[in-house]
Amino acid sequence: MIAAPPLHTFRDPSGSVELRTDAIYRTVHAPHDEELLSFLATPLAATLVAQGRLVASEQIETSPTVLRHPRIAFPSYPWEWSPAEWLAAAELTLNLSLDLLAEGWILKDATPLNVLFNGPDPIFVDVGSIARLDTTQPIWFAYGQFIRTFLLPMLAYSRLGWPLSATIARRDGYEPEDLYAALPWTARLRQPALSAVTLPQFLASKKSSAAPIAPPKKKQDDPELVQHILRKTFTTLLGHMRRATPAPHASTWTGYTNALTHYEQQDRDAKLTFVAEALAQSSPTRVLDVGCNSGVFSNLAFEAGAEVVSIDTDQQTIDHLSITLRNSGKKILPLVVNLAHPTPAAGWRNQESRSFLDRTQGTFDTVMMLAVIHHVLLREQIPLDRIADLCAAITTRHLILEWVPPTDEKFLELVRGRESIFAPITEAAFRTIFAQHFSILREQTLQNGRILFHFTKPEPSKLEA
Repeated sequence: MIAAPPLHTFRDPSGSVELRTDAIYRTVHAPHDEELLSFLATPLAATLVAQGRLVASEQIETSPTVLRHPRIAFPSYPWEWSPAEWLAAAELTLNLSLDLLAEGWILKDATPLNVLFNGPDPIFVDVGSIARLDTTQPIWFAYGQFIRTFLLPMLAYSRLGWPLSATIARRDGYEPEDLYAALPWTARLRQPALSAVTLPQFLASKKSSAAPIAPPKKKQDDPELVQHILRKTFTTLLGHMRRATPAPHASTWTGYTNALTHYEQQDRDAKLTFVAEALAQSSPTRVLDVGCNSGVFSNLAFEAGAEVVSIDTDQQTIDHLSITLRNSGKKILPLVVNLAHPTPAAGWRNQESRSFLDRTQGTFDTVMMLAVIHHVLLREQIPLDRIADLCAAITTRHLILEWVPPTDEKFLELVRGRESIFAPITEAAFRTIFAQHFSILREQTLQNGRILFHFTKPEPSKLEA
């Protein structure tokens, strides 16, 4: 019997999920297991798994039923996604609902937390939310949850500028009244805000102060009509979600890699060659690309055989990259993460959603920080020794880093007249501090004065010695 974890999932009365290093284990209590096992035995389930849209499931125990799911290489959360990734997760949920509906099944709930990203592509992981369709019930009971957790956060972002990252504190999303007061009248009267915000708010204001008697649930005796109504519900929500999601637009950093004025072509080529050779030498399995921008070096890491997590602070840059990578087959996951202010743990006792740094532990054998360190030093004012400590903590073996000297034009732009404060930041100090954690396998100075380093951590046996 599988031992219970110290804190497993507890919100679903039908069962719980435990995360282990080798796989994910789902316990399903009777009588809910019979329905789930029936679905998993269908051709539809096999097709969805083969398409990469549904997580695979293997039954390994009975009484109670225990399923084993493969781990996703790097789990992410909605508050780390770009708008395009939010839309992709919503489209997966609704298109999956349409496919399930055609075969007599339905989703019991609909939240972004049911979705992970396997590289750039979403995968539905909560198989426990799949249930048999009640052919007499034309109402999708997860409708309100989809509105609160998918559509309203996107409307709040696109119409009001509320950050998607704020959803870390709104597990069950927003209510219509949260947006209604902030939206201008013109926005309230346009779809999808009209259906998702204005009409619900209007109906709520018309309710009597006395508690109303709940009407009996309306049922239909026409299964085809039920299918038609539900199908219309899903397609309408799909249209609303697409309409609410803004098209990606340019920011200061989108296209930055292709518009560098402080790199001559010779330096660009030398940098690409250095990184490619460092990756070939390290033979990485999993790479974290910090400050990935347009993903040039993330693609190099993928071509070297690695699965890649690409992070950047600029949401529009990640949005463009995620769209470019979608359906490419490349195992590159773009996320909006600031390494100086990484995603914290969240949920009950801060244990339901792990912090970003916790998820990096033992995960990446190679970390790339190219043209990033001066931003952390100057903009975030993080000391060199703290940066070196973090680099050593998030890579198990290799670090490919670009040192930007204090004479560099981009360094000087960030200093902004505070030379005395940052005077201790020198190449000599950098080398001394990083030598406490890493050895230099190779280095190369570019014509613009920047220095590329391929660091490696000492092997555990040498540390013990």
